[in-house]
Amino acid sequence: LLNASFSCMRVQISQVLMNLLMNSFDAVQDLDQKWIKLSLEKAGKNISIQVIDSGSGISDDVIQKIFNPFFTTKDVGKGTGLGLSLSRTIVEKHKGQIFVDKESPNTKFVVELPLAS
Repeated sequence: LLNASFSCMRVQISQVLMNLLMNSFDAVQDLDQKWIKLSLEKAGKNISIQVIDSGSGISDDVIQKIFNPFFTTKDVGKGTGLGLSLSRTIVEKHKGQIFVDKESPNTKFVVELPLAS
């Protein structure tokens, strides 16, 4: 995987990952089990980056709004509601997709980006 050819603006992809990791960090603070896992794998002609935390997932009604600008589930003063919206814009500009894996028993965000040809 480290030798895979991947064309991207690294700073922007780093912003996406930092946002997902910080969201996970915030989400697990009040849980008994606190863990966050970052994984990468080659999936066909894509690279799949997964950020999974010990949360129990995200409700369908929140998933429908989670990538909207200014939507947040955080307390007032804790977030702007722009992180996931900007992350989606960045990922889509890289011809990829970002989504919540509803099948996961834990909270799991997936970023899929195409490998360079």
